[in-house]
Amino acid sequence: MSNYVKLTLAIMLSISLTSLVHARNAEHDNNRQHQRPTFESIDTNADGEIDFEEFSAHKIPHGDHQTIFDTIDTNSNGVISNEEFTNHKPPQRKQR
Repeated sequence: MSNYVKLTLAIMLSISLTSLVHARNAEHDNNRQHQRPTFESIDTNADGEIDFEEFSAHKIPHGDHQTIFDTIDTNSNGVISNEEFTNHKPPQRKQR
């Protein structure tokens, strides 16, 4: 094999490996972004309810805390119960 062919194969292999690593990293990032926090991780005082202060201490992917809190708090009593949290279905991201 000529040096030119060896060099070409080495470059192609490097590009393939780089693409594979990039694809795996992107997949890992996508999976991490879609993980929903647990009720227990937001209910920091472990009283069985999430108040607005606890809810607003956590980062949300979009929207404002008050609007999302009010949407989840279906009975409008000012706290999110485990049932309300479990029954809430976040909006799905549009597929590209």
